[in-house]
Amino acid sequence: MCDRGLHSYAMVEATFSKGCEYLGRIPCNVKLLNEIQLDDGSYMSWIYPSGKLRKKGFKPIQVRVIEYTIENYDRPEAQIRYRLITSLPDAEKFTAQLLACEYHQRWEVENTIDELKVHLLGRKTHIRSQKPKEVVQEIYGLLLGPKSCKVINFSSG
Repeated sequence: MCDRGLHSYAMVEATFSKGCEYLGRIPCNVKLLNEIQLDDGSYMSWIYPSGKLRKKGFKPIQVRVIEYTIENYDRPEAQIRYRLITSLPDAEKFTAQLLACEYHQRWEVENTIDELKVHLLGRKTHIRSQKPKEVVQEIYGLLLGPKSCKVINFSSG
């Protein structure tokens, strides 16, 4: 899995060439055509290394595109739009809902670890527990408490 600012054709190609699967967020300015509409609202498309190489007939990579919005519980009027690409074409086995939730869960875990590494380490009292066993328990509690999300709208680009 990778985040929106870290995607590239070269990285997707390297992932595929190693026999691995891919799920990553891409920015909205990347143009993807809806080639084949799937039952769950996702669609199949192609990515290219660049617009110039596309015109020269460079080999594209087929990806599945999942577009959705997530309800913001703090501000219900503000919905966040996401767009993911994946190498998992089977919409029955790997539904758009499943992949969207897994991607979002990865982000929540990353934010929780950031909270532990950056913000808690800056405090004078890092962890309240005094014994090693209790410290481990407290850290597990912090890691197991990320917020959940509700995927509310899938669209077909």
